Formats: sequence, structure tokens, C-alpha cells
Amino acid sequence: MNERKLGILLSYLNITLHAVIGFLYVPLLLHYIGKSGYGLYQLMGSLIAYFGIMDFGLTAAVIRFYARYRALQDHEGMENILAVSLYAYGGATVLALLAGGVCYGNLDRIFGASMTAGELLEARRMFLLLLFNIAVSLSTMVFRSVIHAQEKFLFLKGLETVQLILQPVLVLLIVRPYPTALAVTVGQTALNVGLSLARLYYCFARLHVTIRFHYWNRELFQEFRKLALSAFVVAFMDQVFLKTNQVILGVVQGTGAVAVYSIASLVYMNYMPLSTAISGVYLPHVTRLVAQRRPMEELSALFIRIGRWQYYLLALAATGFILFGRQFIRLWAGPGFEESYRITLLIILPFTIDLIQNVGLSILQAMNQYDLRAKIYFLTGVLNLVLAIPLGIKYGGTGCALATGFSLLVGNGVLMNYFYGKYIGLDIWGFWKAIGQITLPVCLCLLAGYGIDLSLPGSGKLVFVLKILGYTFLYGAVLYTMVLNRDEKEKLRQLGRRFF
Repeated sequence: MNERKLGILLSYLNITLHAVIGFLYVPLLLHYIGKSGYGLYQLMGSLIAYFGIMDFGLTAAVIRFYARYRALQDHEGMENILAVSLYAYGGATVLALLAGGVCYGNLDRIFGASMTAGELLEARRMFLLLLFNIAVSLSTMVFRSVIHAQEKFLFLKGLETVQLILQPVLVLLIVRPYPTALAVTVGQTALNVGLSLARLYYCFARLHVTIRFHYWNRELFQEFRKLALSAFVVAFMDQVFLKTNQVILGVVQGTGAVAVYSIASLVYMNYMPLSTAISGVYLPHVTRLVAQRRPMEELSALFIRIGRWQYYLLALAATGFILFGRQFIRLWAGPGFEESYRITLLIILPFTIDLIQNVGLSILQAMNQYDLRAKIYFLTGVLNLVLAIPLGIKYGGTGCALATGFSLLVGNGVLMNYFYGKYIGLDIWGFWKAIGQITLPVCLCLLAGYGIDLSLPGSGKLVFVLKILGYTFLYGAVLYTMVLNRDEKEKLRQLGRRFF
């Protein structure tokens, strides 16, 4: 099994672990640090996330150009691009620290009206620790990019597995004697430093990476800058869509509203990797196809093939949440989080369009046309902000989610599909024809799922698990018999023979 396939399998193992651990971890955090403390922890995490994207898109650019040089067996180019990138990452780290210092000096002004004096004191301490965490991540990010570009997914994803298991264990050991949001941040920072050092060691000791400046290529720099800045704009807009609503709610509603929105955020942040687990390992492969000037028909076929697999998984999760999401949140987070169900649905349904097409983002990066995505995402991000502030003030978390869902539908559902077909040449009509053929059986499964829900009355955990298992079996049986093509069935059979 090649490392790309292994990376996909490990990604889904990590998704499962993340969901299972989160199901146990979040209620324990709420128990130890309380709803207000949990809201403060999520709020500071949302704010500091903006500094985490101040690599200015370098990660995507490093992976793309390093993979291209590697495909061409240009070792001098590989060494040179890493040297240039290392200087760039150093500059990004300094800028993040300067911007973080300015933000730290204004925390009282930003949150003074919605936080108590004790919450503000703890927020300042958490912010400093998280800023240090960001500085460590940025200054060592080039090594993660190298591991990705070399498609060493066993180590890369394996390290993520270690983090998923160790982080809640370490945090819970700390919060039991010190039940504060700050203690959670201490545990996360310690683990991040350790993992960053492990990636650095792997690059030099196992991959024998050499970083050496050889030459300055103005044309290369222009291409590198174009992709990096485009990726930065997209990353920044991702924060607008995924994190800004929590900051807005923290300013206008307080930490309780942030906690409710954060529960929904955890659900859709677990939903997203069902798609990116596949597409996330394809950038080096797509870069090779583009570097070899393969025909657009081959890229379109990959776009459709991966999109189908992503839709199978996402449709199962989305319809399952429609059916059983209320009960899931009640069992998981407890009373007081009922609004999280509405918030989640308003975001994940339109978000699905982007998630089943994100191999297209790898194609844009490989073709160095990612500025198209950046321009569209910037416009839809502005639309989200314009709508989220007044709707958040009037309707709280539901209003913010409505603004985000509508913006995602306009940007990803309409504009990106137009540009994929018009300017890139992907077979968008063929893509949506394939998705449409899957959607009708999915809707039939959803209707049958209501029957499963009604036939198993009760609200206990055992009944809930039986409903989930019953619906999953029904969904798999319907899609296998009515939707999967011959090639997809054969791939499933091969997978089954490998593991059983």
C-alpha cells in the first residue's frame, strides 16, 4: 500500500479518534472548568487563530514548489526553495509576535464590556501562552511542509494520532488539580513544542533534508509569492468563516454564547476532515500531473472520482446529524446547548458543496491559479462579516450561522463552480451529474431514517447507538446496491480483503 493511500486511512483513523475522544473530552472539560471557562478557552483560541495563519500561505507554496522540484529531480531547487522559505517563515514569526503584542495591549478594550475582571486576567495570560505556541508552530512549519511534500504520510498522520491521544490525557491531568482554562492552554502548548521538535528531527535524521541557498530567481519568486499570498487570503477567510463568529459573539453576547456556538463549531470541524482526509494528500500527486502537462480530462476525472467518495461520507454524516443531531448534542454537551443543533445545520449543509470539490483547490494550487479562489473567498468573507454582525446582535449564534451559511452558498456553491468551469476547464456539469445521481438515494435513506428513529423510541445512550448503527447499515446497503459503480465496489472489496 503506497503512503498516499495509507495517509488517507490514517486520516480517517484520526477522524474517528477525534470524534470519540471529543465525545468524552468536551463534557469532562465542561465539568472541570465550567461553561464560562470553556467559552473563554474557545474565545481565546478563536482570536489567536488569526495569528496562526500569518505564515502568509507559505505552507501551500512550499509543498507545491518542493513537490515540483522533487518530481523533476532538481535537488538544488529543493534545497534552495527551503532556504528561501526558512527566511520567510522567520519573518512571518516576527510579524505574528508584533501583531500579537498590539492585540494583547488592547484585550481590555475589546472584551471589557462582556467579561469580568477575573476573566480578563485569565484571558491575558492565555493569550500570551497561545502566542508563544503560534511562534513555535510558525518557526518550524517548513519541516511539516517537507514531510507532506515527500508524501511521508505514515509519520505525518501518525504524529497527529499521537497528538490526538496524548493531548486530552495531558490536559485532564493538569485541570484536575488546576481547573482553569489557562491550565488547558499549558497542556496544549507543552505537547505542541514536543511534536514540533519531533518533526524537525525526522526531517534531518530520516529524510536527510538539506537547506542551502543557491540562487535568487526573480520569476520563481513571483510565482511563489502569487501562490503564497493567495493561500494566505484563503486561510484568512477560513478564519472569518470558522472563527470570527465566536469573536463577534464574545463581544456582543458574552462567553456563554461563545460556548454554545463552540459546540456547533466542534461538530462541523469534525465534519470537514471527512473530506480533507482524502484531498489533503493529493496536492503532491496533482502537482506532478500538472508538471507533466497531463490533459485536463484526466484532472476532471480525478476531480469527479474523489468528489464522489467525499460525498458518500459527507452525505452519511449530514443526514445522520439531521436525524439524530439533537439527541447527540443533548447526550454529549448536556442541557443549555440546544441552539447548537440549528447552528450546525445552517453551516454544514452549504459547506458540503465546498468540501466535495476541494480536490479542485489542489488543482488550482498546482496550476498556480489559486488567486481565483482568494478573490472569491475574500468577497464572500466580507459578505459574511457584513451579515454576521447585525444578525449576531439580534439573533445570537443562529444569526451568525445564517450569515455564514448563506455566504458559503454564494461563494462556494455559485461563484467557485462558475470559475472552475469557465477559467480552469474542469467538467463541472459532469461533476454535478454524478452528484445528482447519488443525491436521490441519499434522500430515500433520510426518509427511511425517520422510520428508524420512530421505531426505536427512547433517549438513552444505548438506543442512540442502535439508531446510528441501524441508519449506517441502511445507508451503506442502499448506496452499495443503487449507486456505487463497478470500480468503486472493487476498491471497497480490495480494502475489505486487506483488513479482514
